[in-house]
Amino acid sequence: MQTRDGQWRVEAVVRRRTRWYRIVHGDEVYDRLSIAGVERVLDEAGVDRHLLIEVEQ
Repeated sequence: MQTRDGQWRVEAVVRRRTRWYRIVHGDEVYDRLSIAGVERVLDEAGVDRHLLIEVEQ
């Protein structure tokens, strides 16, 4: 998922039995986040996560 302008991207990562989330914002990468961590990072940045759109990977 990402913002319409593509500035913020949230990826679900699955490795074997483990699942986590990654946020990519420019050169910054926030990795191995829980869903609560994703919400916290986006909220602190002022990104309305309800406006994220699905994108093909």
